[in-house]
Amino acid sequence: MKRYVMVGAVAGVVLIGILAARRGERAGAATRSAADSTHTAVLGRSDVARAARADLIAGVPVSGTLKPSLEVRIASPIPEVVEAVLVKEGQAVREGQVLARFRASAVEPAARSAEAVRRKAAADYDRMQSLFKEGAVSQQDVENAEVALREAEASEAAAKKRLDETTVRAPIGGVISQRAVDAGNRVKDGDLLFQLVNTAELEFEATVPSEYIASLRPGAPVTLAVTGVSSGALGGRVARINATADEATRQVKVYVTVPNRDGRLVGGLFASGRIVLHQVQGAVAVPQTAVRTDADGKSYVLVVDGGRLARRDVTTGATDEQASLVEISAGLAGGEIVVVGPASGLEPGLAVTIAGGEG
Repeated sequence: MKRYVMVGAVAGVVLIGILAARRGERAGAATRSAADSTHTAVLGRSDVARAARADLIAGVPVSGTLKPSLEVRIASPIPEVVEAVLVKEGQAVREGQVLARFRASAVEPAARSAEAVRRKAAADYDRMQSLFKEGAVSQQDVENAEVALREAEASEAAAKKRLDETTVRAPIGGVISQRAVDAGNRVKDGDLLFQLVNTAELEFEATVPSEYIASLRPGAPVTLAVTGVSSGALGGRVARINATADEATRQVKVYVTVPNRDGRLVGGLFASGRIVLHQVQGAVAVPQTAVRTDADGKSYVLVVDGGRLARRDVTTGATDEQASLVEISAGLAGGEIVVVGPASGLEPGLAVTIAGGEG
């Protein structure tokens, strides 16, 4: 009988212990739940941005070194000694201006002799025509005189050309970018004398990914910034688009012209900018890092609304790579505070506050 009483007592103690443990678990769970419901995430001011209206430009980045669109290599037309050089590097010249002179002593006598021969041949031809009318000479004599005249005219023209070549003139207006000779130098036929450039229009070569080519066209506007020029953005135009892509990079060459009528720019400066594909005025925009994509491919942003995070599905439009902004064409009205950057641990419904600011 005593054995049964002891067993019953032990069972009662165990039952009491189990009930106490369960009460403790329920109390702990309630405590954790209360703690979770009061948790507030603190966001720094760099973690948020305000959706605001902005003018956006969607475009293709381009860059390159400016070069004169017109560059002329002036070579020596004859093998001779340079007698005088009349211009310096950096000097502006007009079309037809004399740049240099060669020694002409070797060709001037030949030119004068050729002129004298041509005059005599012309006189002989006139005389033969008069004699033919009088019946004193034959038609063949007249024709022979005409042939001699034509040969003399050709010889005179060649001699004059050689004489003219002793004076080097600018074929276009521009600036002397290189002077390769000095007075007294002997040059060979084809040696470089001057490099002449016209900088009224500059050009640079850029490469763009082939996927953009369908959107590009000659004449498309280009916004530019040029190293060393602080007068704001400059404008250019797409002049040409190469017909083939590079086999290795799949990039396509694009040639951009930049007007320079006021002469502020010089060749060799580095230019960077973008070919304008699309412009939007007064669009609601947020930083690119604010737009997120879920597992279904839908775009959304996290906004701070009433002290808590909320998801807003959005439709995006133009992306301004240079300003790092993206257009929100639907889903935001402007003025909302959005979370930017990584959102690890941030979920809709979470209580948040912004350190030192609104929220």
